[in-house]
Amino acid sequence: MVDRSKILRNVLIVAGILAAILFVFIALTAVILGQSSAESFRSSYHYDLTISTSGPIEDAILLIPIPSCYDPETGANVTPIDPSRAGFSNFDRDNISVRIEYVEGIPMLNISADRIDPIYKNRIVPIAIMPGQNESELPKPTHVYSDRYSEETPVLVEMELHVTSTSPGEIDTRTPIGTEPLFAPYRIVGTLNSSGGPVDDYYVSPGSSGYFVEVPFILSFDAEGENVLTFSADFQGVNQWWVMGWQSNSYHESVRHTFRGPCNSTYPVKGILVTGEGVY
Repeated sequence: MVDRSKILRNVLIVAGILAAILFVFIALTAVILGQSSAESFRSSYHYDLTISTSGPIEDAILLIPIPSCYDPETGANVTPIDPSRAGFSNFDRDNISVRIEYVEGIPMLNISADRIDPIYKNRIVPIAIMPGQNESELPKPTHVYSDRYSEETPVLVEMELHVTSTSPGEIDTRTPIGTEPLFAPYRIVGTLNSSGGPVDDYYVSPGSSGYFVEVPFILSFDAEGENVLTFSADFQGVNQWWVMGWQSNSYHESVRHTFRGPCNSTYPVKGILVTGEGVY
């Protein structure tokens, strides 16, 4: 006769052992993942600026908003943007000055030059490869550059500036106002809809929050009346860590605007601040 109580007792013992093994496994996994997250955690700021002008601008002083915040230890506004560590593309660094200038205690990016010429290039037309033809035998496409628009050089090239810097601690990506660098000086002019989707040429992730902001561009230059000067500035603060793959959360700010003709004033420009993107 089968001793059912003995079988049940053995089943319970095995179940207890399996439960203990499972608990230890979960605990060790949590420790390993936590350690991996802590060791891989990093926080950084990323700033990107693009500028294009359809024609030459002269006697140019462009004061462009950059992210900054108040530092109570120094009693001053500070910025993570360091032009000496920036990467430049299509900038005439021999003739165009790029530096930080403080305007009423607020750091702004000063781009100035006696003259800033546009850059145009040709379009590269794909070359068809015939059956049996060796690709290495084809002529190599080359770019042709010019400082004016023509049928040969119809593509306007943007001047680009990129800066990345590390943060000494975790970035407050949910509530960056008052705690993290933002384009300054700024004025909040509206609130974003948290349902997400396209908003004024920007895309907002569902569940994110944010604001419409207004920042000043201080511009002084001479140009032809039909000249088009375009700015696009983006800034992001991001936390990243590794847990079964890279995870992150962030806030970002974007400002884009087009100016026509000569400028000699302060111009309020509308932008967008999106907070609370990613994994928390």
